[in-house]
Amino acid sequence: MIRKLFPVILFSLTAAASSQIPVQAARVDEAPEIDGIPDEDIWELAIPVNEDFIQHRPDCGEPMSERTEIRLLYDDRALYVALTMYDSHPEEFTRALTPRDHDFSSEWIGVWLDTFNDDNNAYFFFTNIENVQQDGRLCEVGGWDSNWDAVWESATASSDSGWTAEYAIPFAVLRYSDDIEQVWGVNFKRTMTRTNESAFLFRMGDNGWIYIRDFGELHGLNNLPDSRRIELRPYGAGKIQYQPDSEEQWNPWGNAGLDCRIGISTNASLDLTINPDFGQIEADPDEVNLSHWESFLREKRPFFLEGADLFDLPFNLFYSRRIGSVAPNGEIIPILGGAKLTGASRGFRFGLLEAYTGRISENGEMLEPAANYSVGHVLKEFGDGSFIGASMTSTDIPQQENQDYSYGRSGALDAQIRIADLHTLYGAFGGTWNSCAGEWSDNLAYKGTYSFKNERFNCSTGFSYREENFNANMIGYTTSTGAVNSWAHMGLFHPFPGNPTLQDASVNIYGHYNQMPCGEITSRGINLNSGVSFSNRYNIYGNIGYSGSWFDRYEGPDGAEYDPGMSWGLNCSTDSRKIFYFYLWGNGSTYRNGTRRYFGTWLNLKPAPHVSIGAGIDWSSTSDALRYNWDSDAWDMRDTDWKSLELSCSYMFNTDLSLSLVSQISRFESDYGLSEASESNDHWMNILLSWQFKPGSMFYFMAGENADSDEVTGEYGEPDFTVFSKLTWFLPI
Repeated sequence: MIRKLFPVILFSLTAAASSQIPVQAARVDEAPEIDGIPDEDIWELAIPVNEDFIQHRPDCGEPMSERTEIRLLYDDRALYVALTMYDSHPEEFTRALTPRDHDFSSEWIGVWLDTFNDDNNAYFFFTNIENVQQDGRLCEVGGWDSNWDAVWESATASSDSGWTAEYAIPFAVLRYSDDIEQVWGVNFKRTMTRTNESAFLFRMGDNGWIYIRDFGELHGLNNLPDSRRIELRPYGAGKIQYQPDSEEQWNPWGNAGLDCRIGISTNASLDLTINPDFGQIEADPDEVNLSHWESFLREKRPFFLEGADLFDLPFNLFYSRRIGSVAPNGEIIPILGGAKLTGASRGFRFGLLEAYTGRISENGEMLEPAANYSVGHVLKEFGDGSFIGASMTSTDIPQQENQDYSYGRSGALDAQIRIADLHTLYGAFGGTWNSCAGEWSDNLAYKGTYSFKNERFNCSTGFSYREENFNANMIGYTTSTGAVNSWAHMGLFHPFPGNPTLQDASVNIYGHYNQMPCGEITSRGINLNSGVSFSNRYNIYGNIGYSGSWFDRYEGPDGAEYDPGMSWGLNCSTDSRKIFYFYLWGNGSTYRNGTRRYFGTWLNLKPAPHVSIGAGIDWSSTSDALRYNWDSDAWDMRDTDWKSLELSCSYMFNTDLSLSLVSQISRFESDYGLSEASESNDHWMNILLSWQFKPGSMFYFMAGENADSDEVTGEYGEPDFTVFSKLTWFLPI
């Protein structure tokens, strides 16, 4: 024991002569028990960190009012973290039992790990007082990735002096260098609901921004294991659907497959899949869309969510919802197989993705052909957000039935440089090449931006231009092209430390000007917005704007010129940690020589820590908008009215077992002056039971109904009923 304690004593004496907060991990031969109470003798081998956390709210730069103690150990399997959060009034703790990765509205604590110590990338692992886990990644280049999930252990406990937490983070879920002696970046964050305090061990920005470059250092990590673990996730799923309007009213379905992750090294992994589990449990909410473009849908499928920041390509060259989308008959296009290689090494980050989809046929006619999709992205990072990157995509549709071979290609180069931690220059250049586009001309895209940002002031300006024939829609998401888009922004942020009422205030001004090379102005305007956050975590924001006259070349046969107009907006919210919470918004504007109004609210009630009831109301309408009526082949005035009601309720039995209900009722009415009005009514409802019966292994059972509008009357059709179940098993080897 004396021999094991000697490094602890030596490090403590060294740290006493240094101004840096000591964060040291001690190697042990046996793992502590993860029960939420760090009272085992083995924790005495760790050097405690008792430094004050530094607030970023409500009193920026002041020490946190309650003490926190941190201890770290590790062995050949995992990094162990013990956290003790002292509190003089534990009877006032706010508790919330929520699904994993949901925002915490209670006491919580978390650790960040910059495993390459490159100031660019960090993992985070958080738990709240009820041991609800939240994890993800933060990248200076890609931003937040809360979809990243790891299988790790945690436990929490409460006492009359505060609460405690223990973590076991397997090295197999992390990526790091193969150096014998390693230094990682590290930081911790704690929140206290009783005092509204949020604080970091190593101080971050007063505005709450996370700067990886300002993390402290974690020492003592030596001879870490080579995490070449294999993870298998076999799954089975079954569904039976009752469709009263179809010839075969009962439609059974079953599926099974295997996802496999292979840890190639400490800094790279390969994901392979056979008939992958791309099943989507939750539905896409209905929304109003009056634009010329399809709605951009959020990705929810596990295979694409993992490492999504690496596949965020310039000019939206990759839109993952293109793969395995919906065929014209409503059937999901099957993804037969896929592979993904991701990793990082010596400042390089890379991602390669390959997927193959099957064809969809109906009554002997091919509706969607089989296709192969490829995506690649590589980055060379130079520290603190500076990088150079190269991207490519390829879509190949082989010759099949009466359809000839076709393809789509795209590529881009982009780079960013950060100067003195304040100035950022970014530039990108790309192009698309499609077999259906004819000559390869006017198919390039350009973008350049400059930004300045500190804790009080930020500004940016830039331009982008996609030539007329630029089109990445075989695998990406491209909307309007052919116009030079330019913008400028300036913002001010001011905190009020020590103020009992105000937390901070901000004001922003934004202007944009978009013009075709031929001189037609496609958009221009200026907007001023300002907001105030209060110490009780209430917020209120407002904006006012002016848009100049503009030309929409996609409206009607030859485009349309629209008059200038004004816009306004206002939204406010209360403290989301309270029993009752609401978010309210409203805005209005001139819309195509008419008017547009949009109002909505979200109400949430938490009568108990494990119960949440929510309701959302949306109402959007337009009046006297000048639009082209294609049915009458003439210019016309159009009125629209969209109403939507969303209801949700969840009951958490514990952190691993939950029952939830989500439903939506919506109605859309459209009325042209020269043709008959149309109406569309839809509703859907899902009841979902989710059970994590062992870490990383899930069972789902869902029952739901969906009723779309009758194409003739617009009224509700006969609802379809669905019962669905899925079992996913996590098997580490």
